[in-house]
Amino acid sequence: MTDTTTDSNVYLSVRTDRLFKTVFANPDDTRLMNAVLSEALGEPVEVLEFFPTELAVRNKKERVKVLDVLLQTKDGNFLNCEVNTSFDLATRVRNLAYFTSFYSQKVQRGEEYDTKSDFIHIDFDFNKNESEGKKKIYKLLDEETLTPYVDHFKMITINIENVKKEWYDKNIQGDKENIHLVMLGASEEELVELSKKDELVKEFDQKMYILNSDGTFIRTVSEEEDKERLTNTRISLAKEEATNDRNIEIAKSMLEESPELGMEKIAKITGLPIAEIEKLKENEHI
Repeated sequence: MTDTTTDSNVYLSVRTDRLFKTVFANPDDTRLMNAVLSEALGEPVEVLEFFPTELAVRNKKERVKVLDVLLQTKDGNFLNCEVNTSFDLATRVRNLAYFTSFYSQKVQRGEEYDTKSDFIHIDFDFNKNESEGKKKIYKLLDEETLTPYVDHFKMITINIENVKKEWYDKNIQGDKENIHLVMLGASEEELVELSKKDELVKEFDQKMYILNSDGTFIRTVSEEEDKERLTNTRISLAKEEATNDRNIEIAKSMLEESPELGMEKIAKITGLPIAEIEKLKENEHI
């Protein structure tokens, strides 16, 4: 594929939650998901089932966007897997909250607790942080003996940017090792070249092209992101307003109880403009 034609001319990648699900959460064709998760886990796996993309709601604020799949290994073992993305500490904390909720609901099987199936959270990290390496595995361990609290609960973080960097640093020509992880972080131009090496990457490139060319889909994604930004902005503004109200009250107290400080000093302490301090003084008749 070559050029995309979106309203904003911005190429959306699978870092976008909805686009990732649209491309990979296809119960009728699991080949792309099989390839990506096999490379992430380091062993061949196949998707047996996509669970509903939202956990059961236990309170009105708990509804979350997740991608849950039941996998089977080559040896016949079952893996309950949750897939998510992270960008910073906040999203990692959020993902851990999702995964523990996922675990608590999936581990209950009738009148028993499931002690045989594995529960794995795969976290695709798109941050460029070389100190993180390519792959990290987290478990609940005793800090002295490193004995696991339970054997079937772990979180795996795949740093896509580091996988991609190593792949290109090796200047791999015919080698396809981790090529499906590399494609997740590839730019539009890089996908064109990668698609020449692998048929699944080619299919992925075609899907990405179609979705990025779909004005309705792109606008929907953009509206979701815009809504989130607006919410975050409103929260920030509310905090600023609360801080400003507090500073006004502090300034009033200083004008009344410590007038010797002077308006410039009070303005410096509270961060309010001198003109506003003067106005407060006039209004309060201080």
